[in-house]
Amino acid sequence: MHLSKTLTLAALAGLTLSGCVASRYQISDALMRYGLNQNEASCASEFLRGHLSTGQVRRLADAARYYDTGQRLTFGDLIRVAGRVDDPEVLVEVGAAALACKIGADMPLPRF
Repeated sequence: MHLSKTLTLAALAGLTLSGCVASRYQISDALMRYGLNQNEASCASEFLRGHLSTGQVRRLADAARYYDTGQRLTFGDLIRVAGRVDDPEVLVEVGAAALACKIGADMPLPRF
């Protein structure tokens, strides 16, 4: 009897947690809406899925909405936007996605 109750609670916890993670499609759509091409958005969304919560994706999208360069948003711009979100995990994950997808070529390197 205790085993079935434990399994039921575990299943409910899994369903609850899965609702807190942004889907690949939500992330991809948001990235394309702000200017990344389909290949960039698809790769980044695959990487970010499970790494960012729905709330984190929403905050990133909100910050991107107000970042206006007059041109399409590049991945370098998105990293700058992620740095403005008051959540260091967002910046780390977006930067890691850029490296994983090899789409960080448009980011200027600082001179030392």
